Amino acid sequence: MLYSEKHNVCIYQSDEPQRIVQIIKTATIINSNTIAVPCTLWNMQVMRAMGFNAISPILHEYQWQGRYKPFEHQKHMSAFLTLHPRAFNLADIGTGKTLGTLWAADYLMSKGVVKKAIILSPLSTLHRVWHDEVFQHFLGNRKAVVLHGSREKRIQLLSKTDADFYIINHDGLGVGCHRGLRGLVLGELANTLKEREDINMVIVDEGSVYKDSNTMRYKVLKQVVQDKDYIWWLTGTPIPNGPTDAWAQARIVRKDYTESYKSFQDRTMMRVTNFKWVPKPESTRIAANALQPAIRFHREECIDLPPCQFVMRDVDLTKEQEKAQKALKTALAAAIGNGAINAVNEAALRMKLLQVSLGAVYDVKHDTHKIDCAPRIAVMREIIEQTKDKILIFAPLTSVINLIYSNLRNDYTVEMINGEVSPSKRNEIFRAFQHEKAPRIIVADPRTMAHGLTLTAASTIIWYGPTDMPEVYTQANGRINRPGQVKSMLVVRLAATTLEREIYKRLDNKESMQGAVLTSIKRGEIE
Repeated sequence: MLYSEKHNVCIYQSDEPQRIVQIIKTATIINSNTIAVPCTLWNMQVMRAMGFNAISPILHEYQWQGRYKPFEHQKHMSAFLTLHPRAFNLADIGTGKTLGTLWAADYLMSKGVVKKAIILSPLSTLHRVWHDEVFQHFLGNRKAVVLHGSREKRIQLLSKTDADFYIINHDGLGVGCHRGLRGLVLGELANTLKEREDINMVIVDEGSVYKDSNTMRYKVLKQVVQDKDYIWWLTGTPIPNGPTDAWAQARIVRKDYTESYKSFQDRTMMRVTNFKWVPKPESTRIAANALQPAIRFHREECIDLPPCQFVMRDVDLTKEQEKAQKALKTALAAAIGNGAINAVNEAALRMKLLQVSLGAVYDVKHDTHKIDCAPRIAVMREIIEQTKDKILIFAPLTSVINLIYSNLRNDYTVEMINGEVSPSKRNEIFRAFQHEKAPRIIVADPRTMAHGLTLTAASTIIWYGPTDMPEVYTQANGRINRPGQVKSMLVVRLAATTLEREIYKRLDNKESMQGAVLTSIKRGEIE
């Protein structure tokens, strides 16, 4: 294929040019085996569907929206998606899938091909990733609304708000759905999304959560999206548990994919006992073929990415945490009223609020009391699953480090570093982490890793909760940002409260933590 920018046409060699002309009326036969096809969106989509290479018009006619110029790999992402109404974007976490997808959607909306879109994503990314990206890059051109809250609130937001992007968490789609005598009965929200013809695009982020076709989550989604024009499926880890994870995802995205699960299992897995199956040598290739058409970028391949990216992930508080936060807030309000707030007791209160958020609170005897923090643990595990690389997890308190370690040790190769671990043991853990396959994860007090260490085997850091020491924060992040690092780095920060976000903001600016609690109060935003 040749592309003429001057004439905006693609020149193809084909043994059957008449077949192309029958479908694309604007195509011109040049000679017996050469044909010129105008480079329009529809023409290029047709040529791709017929098995030819194609150039998306987005590359030469779209004004890339937002504060940033797209990276080269993001342009390719966007172009690929515009040419494939149903497709997989399997790029790694941290490669800019979100914005690349939104640019492609915005372009199709500007062409009138897509009217509105529904985005399904984890709870932690509803606001801090998808909504923020629409707000920051498409303000004035596109509107997004997050469908979150009670069933009634979600339905009202959907029916009463005119938006380009409706954003909902994976399980939120299933609110009100149930199994009836004749099969699945959709709830009002899911049924409305299914029936609304103006919502003709579905973007599924972290699509591998639908890998099990037996779940209610899967059955609801499949029924809702089966007639939608566009389905874009985003996940950097499409087969986390094995090649058979690909089957359910392929059945949702691809209209042409009809293979039974049993057939796919027999082709990809070998039965060694009545209860144990192992992947066949060719299983990865078969799974990859099922997840087509697809585009994939590894983080290390994206050479124009910034050296280190910082992202925030929202986490919810449990009822128990909310109750404890409210009690502390009441005590704080009383102290302010009595004029008893000073730098010392404000710092103590700040730490107590953080302990509640992180799930482990010290009493006056320094005994630890655990508080249900399941949402934060779930988001941490979600991020771990989104990358196959080694990871550092930082938390500011020994009790919290123990909590994280006990939660992860049965599922991952993980080591723990705190003040109680001897120097010789630490050195052995660091050596193994840097040079051997295991451990994959180190959970650590950042103060024990703030100076001198090189841990470039990891390219991802998770801050389970913020430290209140700017120097420690900067130095801990520097453990992966050292000579020998060959990948773009990602620092993911978890936050449930305005106070935590205020602390991260001050850490970024290397500011004192004094007054962080009072600043949150003045804004009327402390949870």
